Amino acid sequence: MSAYNLAELKMLNQVLFALFIVADLALALFFYNSSFPWFALLGSGVGLAIIVLCWTGKKHGYFIGSLLVFTVLFSLVYNWSNLIH
Repeated sequence: MSAYNLAELKMLNQVLFALFIVADLALALFFYNSSFPWFALLGSGVGLAIIVLCWTGKKHGYFIGSLLVFTVLFSLVYNWSNLIH
């Protein structure tokens, strides 16, 4: 496997891992609470991004960026009915 293919797989793995973490947390928060706690989802996503940034620096930038994007996206998706009212 070439170095380019390995770099692409690492990047894809970081993005999919961030999607998996945020999607599972958002689904659990949605099922276990009567109203969706969007602040808890945003806080945990931003907190995890800060922790990973402090530990690794910009080495896992795709993970940090996609974690923040998916956190905002899932917060809007699960809170959409409250935003429209």
